[in-house]
Order: sequence, then structure tokens, then C-alpha cells
Amino acid sequence: MAFDLQEQEQIDELKAFWSSWGKYIAGAVLAGALGYSGFIGWKSYQQKQEAKAAVLYSQLEQAAQQGDLAKLKPVQVALVADYSSTAYATRGALLAARVAFDKNDLATAKTQLKWVVDTSKEPAVKAVAQLRYAGVLLDEKRYDAAIAELEVEHAASFDALFLDLKGDVYQAKGDAKAAREAYKTALAKLVGDSPNRQLIQTKLDALGA
Repeated sequence: MAFDLQEQEQIDELKAFWSSWGKYIAGAVLAGALGYSGFIGWKSYQQKQEAKAAVLYSQLEQAAQQGDLAKLKPVQVALVADYSSTAYATRGALLAARVAFDKNDLATAKTQLKWVVDTSKEPAVKAVAQLRYAGVLLDEKRYDAAIAELEVEHAASFDALFLDLKGDVYQAKGDAKAAREAYKTALAKLVGDSPNRQLIQTKLDALGA
């Protein structure tokens, strides 16, 4: 098939372009294909990890419902050891901490909660762990340590809860003035008709003016 002069020039330009850049284009296409394949593989791996973690979490829930801390501990150890990157691991740690606290095993409760505080990438989950960790310190009468924990940076949406618990710590410590200030600030942080408002107001009223 014959080409006119303009078509022939375009063909020659295309050949020259491909000669200079073809290997780079092919490399880029190959890299893109490999990247996409890797992404699909990673997503598949994550889904498998989540599914396996879900099975362990289900076992953890059953042990928690039975209040069987001895049965719960090895399951949680496996969950953290093999599936720490999943959401089930942090939620499992929170559940394990609650059962441990109920069984008066404060050391285990603190270990689980501290792990969540140190590793969770979810602000709300981390804040819940911080609150519960401070609550355990309060139960141990380690008031200064509890206050220090409550002053650590946390999700702003939890401000009122942190201040409420700080008021409880100050009250237990015998510092009524600091407790009142914490409760007042907590009330100011509450939005709308929060169910916590009446409870905090009752604590504040009990302290007097």
C-alpha cells in the first residue's frame, strides 16, 4: 500500500519516537501492570487476614461472655501476634481488658489497653483505650498517673468524657476545687442534650459551690 508524502513523514516520526522512547513506554506499562497486580494481591491478602482474625475474635467474644479469662488470654495473644494490623486486634484488646478488669486482673487490663493506646490508628478507639487505662489507674488509686494519662492528646470529640473522669480522679484525690473545675469544663464541652449532662451536673452539685 502506497503512502503519500505527509503520511510517510508521520510514519517516520512515529518510528523515530518509538525507537527513542518505546522501551521506556513499555517499561512504564509493565510497571503499571505489575503495580496493579500487586495491589490486587495485597487486597486479597488483607481480606484473608481479616477473615482469619474474625474467627479468632468470635472465639474471644465467646470466652468473654463466659467470663473465662484463662481461655480468653491465648486467643488474644494469637490475635495480636498474627493479625495486629486488623481492626479485630484492637477491639479484641479492649474486650480482653474489660474481662480482665472485671476479674480484678488489673495488670492484664493495663497491658491490653496500653497496647491499643500505643498502636491504634483509629482516634476514637485510641481515646476509648486512654479513658479505660486512666480508669484502671484510678481504681489503683494512682491519681497523679491517671491525671497525666487524661492530659495526653486525644480525639477532641472525647473532651467532655476525659474532663468528667479527671473530675472523678480529683474528687477521689480529695481536691474538690480541681474536681469542680473539671466538671464545669466538661459540661461546657457537651453538645446539645447529652445523656452525660445530668450525671456530671449531679457530681458538681454534690461538691457544693
